[in-house]
Amino acid sequence: MSRDLSHFIDLETLPLRSPSSDQYQALVATARQALASDGCYVLPGAIRDEALREMQAEARSIEGCAHYTRNKVNVYFSEEDTSLPENHPRRFMMERSNGFVSGDHFPEDSTIRDLYQSDELKAFIADCLGEPHIYHYADPIASLTMNVNKPGDRFSWHYDTNEFTVTLLIQDCEQGGIFQYVPNIRNKDDECYEDVQKLLLGDHSRVKEIKLREGDLQIFKGRYALHRATTAEGSTTRNLVVFTYTEKDNVIGASYRSMELYGKTLDVHSNARVRADALED
Repeated sequence: MSRDLSHFIDLETLPLRSPSSDQYQALVATARQALASDGCYVLPGAIRDEALREMQAEARSIEGCAHYTRNKVNVYFSEEDTSLPENHPRRFMMERSNGFVSGDHFPEDSTIRDLYQSDELKAFIADCLGEPHIYHYADPIASLTMNVNKPGDRFSWHYDTNEFTVTLLIQDCEQGGIFQYVPNIRNKDDECYEDVQKLLLGDHSRVKEIKLREGDLQIFKGRYALHRATTAEGSTTRNLVVFTYTEKDNVIGASYRSMELYGKTLDVHSNARVRADALED
């Protein structure tokens, strides 16, 4: 039996079951304003302490299942195109080292999965995004994942393949692991290569930073914002759970992306429903 939303969230403080209340409406208004201006909204300390401890124990029990990758990638996770000029963003290769636990490794009685599957949480996120409906990502591997950063790991600049992502920091590292992003550096019609090039060559004037805390819930529009996490430092692994939703139903990720991040594909990936925009991943 799935755990109730009240197991995870104090519904007196965060009245996610009372969408007509003034407190709920004020919460949504704040989120919409932040997402419109920055493409990012953080609900600090959203998870009850006891539920967070359960999630931390679960995360530690499966972090060993992570598929680790240490390679050089560009922001699009595509192969280097040597026909382009040397300083073109598609030729700017950066070191990435981290692991991902795919959705099929979460246990049947997963506390973390119960929160992701909550329709009430999904409805709140949709309200924050100003969407009438959103859907759980139909990809059985990538719908619910955990980003595992051991000390020394880093996740380089990249875009997300979906319009928005919800993350929950389960366990933080002692130092580093700072979330950095550049909101709206591209749009659905333009890759804005010149702006991306400036960033990759060291112009960080548009970069914003957030130091997430354990139990923070973040809504982020990563399709149009370059983002990364700085190198994890200390002796503790940083475990960040990723809840993926989509604007359309029955969306499946691309097979090459699944193989790159999770080391596996399924038959469903051969018939992936792709997004409507023409942007590179």
